[in-house]
Amino acid sequence: MKQAATVLLLLLFSPTALLAQSQKTLLLGLASISGGIETLYVTKKIGAFKRNGLDVDFLLLQGGSQALQVLLSGELKLISGGGGAAAQRARFKGAGNLLVATYTPTMPYSLYVNRKIQDAKQLKGAKIAISRFGSSSDFAARFMVGRLGLDPAKEVTIMQFGNQRERMSALMNGAVEGSVVDAPNTLIARQQGFVELADASKLGLIYPHNNIATTERFIRDEPQTVFSFLRAFVEGIAYYRTHKVESVQMIKEFLRVGDNAIAEEAYDYYSRITPSKPYPSAEGVRGVIEEIALSEPAIRNAKVEQFFDPSFIAKLDQSGFIDGLYKKK
Repeated sequence: MKQAATVLLLLLFSPTALLAQSQKTLLLGLASISGGIETLYVTKKIGAFKRNGLDVDFLLLQGGSQALQVLLSGELKLISGGGGAAAQRARFKGAGNLLVATYTPTMPYSLYVNRKIQDAKQLKGAKIAISRFGSSSDFAARFMVGRLGLDPAKEVTIMQFGNQRERMSALMNGAVEGSVVDAPNTLIARQQGFVELADASKLGLIYPHNNIATTERFIRDEPQTVFSFLRAFVEGIAYYRTHKVESVQMIKEFLRVGDNAIAEEAYDYYSRITPSKPYPSAEGVRGVIEEIALSEPAIRNAKVEQFFDPSFIAKLDQSGFIDGLYKKK
């Protein structure tokens, strides 16, 4: 009996048992399942959350608006989302939401055109498909056209066509000469014979597209949980960026695609733009503020620092933890 009790005590106080006992359950809201977000799935699959004392599950929500709503209601403590105009407008008006990381600091869109258009000059007068006016695809289209030296309001016609499939259909049947295409659908566009005229990320578009957002209250009440989550996440990002074969397989699982080429297209794009140190994007938030200011000029009086908290990533960065992840063999 005494020997059995000793074995039980050893089991209870072993590191593995202590880890299992100390796991904190955390539900992360996802505004969508799309490219870039697979880094969170990779983080979970490699066990990084559990190594940091967290048992994380994902809850798919119906877009950014619902994600923000459940965050502000307190139903969820962390979400992947919260970077767009609605979130920053709410923050300006006194809501408690804050960005603590930006892991896709651009809009993942390219401008694909038919083969008759060989350069930016030939784009003049063309019709370009987006999802809807005021959307991220609209913003990206106008940005790319502007960077190509044309006036998006006067020298092209931007048209609403709906989702990616509908935009691709419009491009294929000749209803438009160009379309905004997101990765990994860029591969499908090339397979159909269309050519990339511009890539928003390569043209310097900075935008808080995919983020981790929480609230001031959760940061105040459970700073260690936020820190542990982000510590695990930067480990997941490091694995993602340095393990292509394994990450491609996880992308196939997460996006539920069987085509290895599609998964590789997603990996090649997002591994390039995902930062090893996902600081909240101050410049990206500033761009969103300017976007809001077109209709609500008062927001220009806000300090950009009130929209995010970079302290957690800064702590991980300054401690050398993130750099150390890339030095491991």
